[in-house]
Amino acid sequence: MATLQERNARLDALQEAVTQYAATQRKALKRQVEVNKKILAGRTGSQRLAGASVEAASALTVDEINEFLTG
Repeated sequence: MATLQERNARLDALQEAVTQYAATQRKALKRQVEVNKKILAGRTGSQRLAGASVEAASALTVDEINEFLTG
């Protein structure tokens, strides 16, 4: 049977291991959050870029049609 000191030593080691594991997981999750935020920011940026391209193409089309109709 284990002594009280051995039990306490094992509990202390377990507590340290859990603390280290939690810190590692927290860091990994924070990195994943940052990656996801960058992905979302990139999508938003590409959406704005696509919107600007559509607007420019629409304006060009309208100008071309007006020029054709007015001769």
